Amino acid sequence: MNPIALLSVIALAQGVFLVFTVAMLLINRTRQSLRGGGRRRAESIVSAPVKQWLIGQGDARDVAAALRGVPADFALEQLVSVLASRVSSEEHDELATALREEEWVRDVVRQARSRVWWRRLRAARLLAVVGVARDRELLRLLLADSNPAVQTAATSALRRLANDALINFILEQLPDRAIAVRRYQFAELKECWRLTTPSLLRRVTRGAAPLSLEVWINLAESIGSAELLERVVTLHDHENALVRIAVAKALKRYYHPDSVTALIVLLRDRDWRVRGQAARALGAIGASEAVVALGGALCDSSWWVRFRSGLALAQLGEAGRRVLRDARATGDHFAADMATMISGLSEGGIVELAEG
Repeated sequence: MNPIALLSVIALAQGVFLVFTVAMLLINRTRQSLRGGGRRRAESIVSAPVKQWLIGQGDARDVAAALRGVPADFALEQLVSVLASRVSSEEHDELATALREEEWVRDVVRQARSRVWWRRLRAARLLAVVGVARDRELLRLLLADSNPAVQTAATSALRRLANDALINFILEQLPDRAIAVRRYQFAELKECWRLTTPSLLRRVTRGAAPLSLEVWINLAESIGSAELLERVVTLHDHENALVRIAVAKALKRYYHPDSVTALIVLLRDRDWRVRGQAARALGAIGASEAVVALGGALCDSSWWVRFRSGLALAQLGEAGRRVLRDARATGDHFAADMATMISGLSEGGIVELAEG
């Protein structure tokens, strides 16, 4: 092919691509405009019954009746918007009862078993709003879904529908969940702490699989109850390093003589990651008893442990600052350099770095 013909083909291809791009932009704008119009119409239909219901001059059944004339996607958006107005749990239950037997709701919920993931997602989102006790088995199916988005949406229903069986199921599945899903489930399990705590206590034991135990300890840290953290302390000498890291990290939320003793032991751990987390925790709980041990850790072979120990000492008041001043004159130039750097930080800088 001669150069002119080749340039002509390239120019034609670029022209086709430009036309296609402009067409897609126009189609998307038109679609967004239509959706915006549909959303506004749905809001105008639902707003009056919702206001009357929320001020006690209407009934949740009036809201359900108004939603019958709204496409399912827009109806779901309106429901989420209503719940964002901080309705009470009693009002939420009233609305769920009024809506659960609506035909459009049953149609969407039936899609929980669809082969198409976004239909299962829509069912999970709706169940989080209108689910009732009999939907728990269906919710369990959605919590076990292969799609992380569906798992997350289904988790939103826990605050209303959680029971021992669902909590136990989620706890067993947690170690296999994607990080983003796991964090969201941590937050929801924390809200259900009265049910979560007994189930978690049964699992945070030395005999549990290390990878699962690490995740459950992280959850115990998130919940932060003394009952759970008291159990976590007993695992500070676990043979698995990842478990010991999780223990040290969790104990920054638990000031107790036993936790200080355990963290000082962990400050001498063979794994530098454990030692770093132990130093951080000792500073976070203000363990003045650990000043000498943290001073010794300024000579650690790991820069990160020296850094965390220096920050911890700076958090422990004058006693810790004195150790840092003494370290600046020591013969160990690694300890001296770290002490000099930490001593030059402002109070705000120390807090920011210690919490980072």
